[in-house]
Amino acid sequence: MSVSILQFRQAISVFTPICANVFESLGLGWWEILFHTVNLLVLIIALRFLLYKPIKKLIANHKKKMDDVFEENKKLEKEAVEAKEKYDKMIIEAKEEVAKASVEAADNARIKSEATIEEAKKQAENIIESAKRETEAERQRMKNDYRETVGRLAVDIAEKVLEREIDKKDNAKIIDKCLDEWEDR
Repeated sequence: MSVSILQFRQAISVFTPICANVFESLGLGWWEILFHTVNLLVLIIALRFLLYKPIKKLIANHKKKMDDVFEENKKLEKEAVEAKEKYDKMIIEAKEEVAKASVEAADNARIKSEATIEEAKKQAENIIESAKRETEAERQRMKNDYRETVGRLAVDIAEKVLEREIDKKDNAKIIDKCLDEWEDR
């Protein structure tokens, strides 16, 4: 180490006369160099307080604003993704609702058609039953008409054959007997 300190002292001793010669050739003395050095330090300190710190603060504020904007963008992106998921979910639910409504409408239509068919069957049965009753009533009426007609004819024939008068009791017996024979055929 002693060698290195010794070498440093020799380098300074060589450098000092060269620097002194340079400053003297420029017309500068030690006081002027000191004055310019102090001025330079004051300028650096003033620039630091007037420019560097405000610019650093401005940059920090801009960085904070950028970070806030970045965070806001992340938040908005997250909200957009959530909104899209919610929208997709609503679309799926709407499709399911439409499908459910379609099924319900089809079921309601089927039920109504079955009810209509059932009502039509009941009406048809009522019409058939009514037609049967009317036919039976008509048949009974016609049967009664035939009985009367056949009865009168039988009485007329019997009167002519017997040339005597038959009372109503005998007439009814003869008519019933003839009709029973006629119905059996």
